[in-house]
Amino acid sequence: MKKWLIILACLLPLKVEAKLLELSYFELDNGLKVAVIENHKAPVVLHQLYYNTGSINDPNGKGGIAHLLEHLMFRGTKQVPDGVFNRLTDEYGAENNAYTTYDETGYYEFSDISKLELMMALEADRMSNLNLTEQAFLKERGIVLEERMQRFETNPVPLFYETMSKILWQEHPLSKPVSGSVTEIKGLQLQDAQNFYQTWYRPDNALLVLSGDITPKEAKEVVNKYYGSIPRGTAKLPQAEINNPKAADTTVVMKRPAIEKSRYVSYVRIEPNTLSHKDEAALGVLLEYLAGDDTSYLYEHLVYGKKKLLSADMGLSYTDKLGGMLAFYTTPADEKMNIDELKTLVENTIKEGLAALKAEKITQIKNQQLATTVYLEENPNSAARFVGGMLMEGYQPDEIENFDELILSITKDDVLAAWKKVMQATVRVQGMLIKENTGE
Repeated sequence: MKKWLIILACLLPLKVEAKLLELSYFELDNGLKVAVIENHKAPVVLHQLYYNTGSINDPNGKGGIAHLLEHLMFRGTKQVPDGVFNRLTDEYGAENNAYTTYDETGYYEFSDISKLELMMALEADRMSNLNLTEQAFLKERGIVLEERMQRFETNPVPLFYETMSKILWQEHPLSKPVSGSVTEIKGLQLQDAQNFYQTWYRPDNALLVLSGDITPKEAKEVVNKYYGSIPRGTAKLPQAEINNPKAADTTVVMKRPAIEKSRYVSYVRIEPNTLSHKDEAALGVLLEYLAGDDTSYLYEHLVYGKKKLLSADMGLSYTDKLGGMLAFYTTPADEKMNIDELKTLVENTIKEGLAALKAEKITQIKNQQLATTVYLEENPNSAARFVGGMLMEGYQPDEIENFDELILSITKDDVLAAWKKVMQATVRVQGMLIKENTGE
C-alpha cells in the first residue's frame, strides 16, 4: 500500500528533515507537477517520475494491468527500440528501476548530472510514445504471471497477508492485489494495456521529483524542454469507487506445512478523512514507542520480559482519499499459543503501554526523529523518496518544509486522541498462520 504497507514509524525520521531541504515546487502548463531538491555535495541527480495510478485503478476483472504496464514501459517507443532504454542507462552508468503499488507507479533514474538530459529524454518519450506490440505484451505477461506464481501461489506467507487484506477491505479498491490473480493475469490482453496507458499516463497525472546537483532555474529549463510539449489529458480521470464498509470483526486461521514459524497479524481499517496530518505524525510517535525497535514497550514486556513473542512490529498506512489501516505483526514464542490468547495478550499490553506513556518519552522519541535529519541532507535518494511520497499522499510543499515543527508540536494528548480515532474503527480482522503438523 502506498506507501501502502510502508511503516510510518520508519518513515517519520526522514519526514522531520524537510526544513533543511532546498525544496522548490512548480507546475508546467500541461499539468506536470515538479519538485526540485537542491543538493550540490556531489555531481549526481535522481530523476523520479510518479504516476498517480496503481492497482486500485485496475478495471474489474483486469487485475494486474497496472503492474504489467510498468513492465511494458521498458519495451520501447517509436524512437527508442525495445531494449535500448536499459542499454543506454547501463552504458552511461545510470541506475534505473520501477515499481507499482496500490495507488502509484514510479520510475526512477539515478545518474551523473551530465546524463540528466538523456535520462529525462528517455522518460519523457515513453510518457507519450510507448509502442506496445503483441510479442512484447505476451512475453511480459508471462513474466508477471511467473512472478505471481513464485511469490504468492507457492508461498503461504504473502498469500496469507493478501487474504487478510481482501477481508479487511471488502469491496474497497484497496482489496485488489497489485499483482492481480492468476486467472486475471492470464486473461489480460494487449488492448487492456493500451487502454490503461492512454487513460493514466499523462503529464497532468504525474509528479516529477529531481533531487541532486541542480537549481530550480536549471530544472525549469530542462523540464520544459523535454516534458513541456506533451499535451495535457483531455478526458476526466476515472475515480475509484469507495463504498461504505460493513462493520465486521473477523478472525482467520490458516494452516500450512511450508512455514517455519506461526505468525499473528491484526489489521484495523481506517476510513477516509478520519485522520489529520497531525494525527498521522502523532501515531508515528506512538508506534515508535510501542514497537519501533528492540527497546520499545512491546519488546521490553513481551519479547524480553514475559518471552511470549519473538518479534513485534506495527505500521500505519493512510491517505485522506483512500483511508488506510493500522497493522500489527508478531511471531509467538510458543507455537501452542492460540489466536485468542495472542489477541488478548497484545491488546492488554498495548493498553498498559498507553497508560504508562509519559510526556518525557514522547519528547525523547521526537528528539531521536529530529536527530536523523542528516540523512536527507546527505542522500538525494532519501530526500526524493521523502518529498515525493509526501506530495503523492496529498501534503502541500509548505507542510513538507515545516514538518519538523509539526513533530515538535505533538503532545501526549495528541497521541492519545489519534489512537482513540483509530480504535473507533468498525472493521477489523485478525489472523494466524499456523505451521501444520504433517505427521512426518
